[in-house]
Amino acid sequence: MDTPFFDSLIDNFSIWQHSNGRKIYFNKGYALDDATRGLVVCLALHKSDQAEILFKYILLSWHVNGFYGFAAKDQSFFNFPASEDATGQVLWALGYAHSLDFHKAELNKLVYELIPLINNFSCMRGMAYALLGAVYFDLGLAHDLASKLAGLFNGLGDNWFWPERKMTYGNGIMAYALLRYACIAGDGDVAKIGLRILKFIDSQCSRNRLLSPIGNQGWLGKNQHKVPTYSQQPIDAAYMIWAWLAAYQCFAKPVYYQSAKQWMDWFDSKNIKLKKMYDPKSLKCFDGIDQAGINYDSGAESNICLLLSLHMLKKHLTI
Repeated sequence: MDTPFFDSLIDNFSIWQHSNGRKIYFNKGYALDDATRGLVVCLALHKSDQAEILFKYILLSWHVNGFYGFAAKDQSFFNFPASEDATGQVLWALGYAHSLDFHKAELNKLVYELIPLINNFSCMRGMAYALLGAVYFDLGLAHDLASKLAGLFNGLGDNWFWPERKMTYGNGIMAYALLRYACIAGDGDVAKIGLRILKFIDSQCSRNRLLSPIGNQGWLGKNQHKVPTYSQQPIDAAYMIWAWLAAYQCFAKPVYYQSAKQWMDWFDSKNIKLKKMYDPKSLKCFDGIDQAGINYDSGAESNICLLLSLHMLKKHLTI
């Protein structure tokens, strides 16, 4: 896969957070979560030089018993400790790297130091990301994380099958992590919970509207009649693609693969603006859909999400 724009976001230190699609916003610096997901992309697409850079950045981000969440354009680190989201993503990236025999010695040392942090997570997104990594290392740890994450949905009704009063960003990652774990561990009960979560998210994203991500202008609150339309972001569409692919792997139902492709259609102009969300030549992904139109800024997160989605769909795999 030729990815000239994505490649241009990576320098000799890490991956820049933001750009306007033509030039990088250097003042925005670098983010740990972009480096982690970027490492996953680089390993999946066999970009070994870039993978080395991003792995080194993750190692440099470690500080005593946690990570710095960001680095400035002068390569100085700040925002300690990093969020549970970002820390969980580190374990995901390290797990995938471990499966490919990438820097195993350094990687295992960092994982050993990470586990106590992971065990104390309270954020469900952090748990989900960590679960994606744990399946590569330790199914016992993965089982504990899956039980904790699935337990957040115990006792919830069909009308609002969500443990928070608002559905915000990255909702599909919870379903994705549980379904992927269930496939690997052969856990039918967790697979059912993951699928139920996924179907609930899907139902909210298509309630009286074209299938599309929940807008971040207010997000979606419990008992809220109208689902916010703007601004829609690639991360939310991508996570639903991955989750439906995992459901397809778990249940072997072709309709679930078709659901993944329907979410890919959001990138391919089946959206409220009827425009492609990326440039087919450079694979540069745009940052979202606002009321005024397409947001043609093009940051690391959006590009990572597009490339992983294209790769997983093409290969019929999950990571």
